[in-house]
Amino acid sequence: MTQADSQAQTPHIARIEIDRDLCISAGSCAALAPKTFGLDDEGKVEILDPKGDTDELIMEAARSCPVDAIRLFNDADKQVWPKLKS
Repeated sequence: MTQADSQAQTPHIARIEIDRDLCISAGSCAALAPKTFGLDDEGKVEILDPKGDTDELIMEAARSCPVDAIRLFNDADKQVWPKLKS
């Protein structure tokens, strides 16, 4: 898969939600998308700037979370990560 293919498959991220209760302070989100995510004084994920990084980096950061504490939504307000089980 080329980089262009990857970008074409990544939806536009219109909204980000975090679940601080799920967060285990792994920090992979902040490492992968440092303009969007950070860790607060408690080591929990926080949103620094929802448009800070590219949609691809934000998606990669959310996917890296071992407990799915980051939820991403597209323009239609449909959850695109984590995928909902049908």
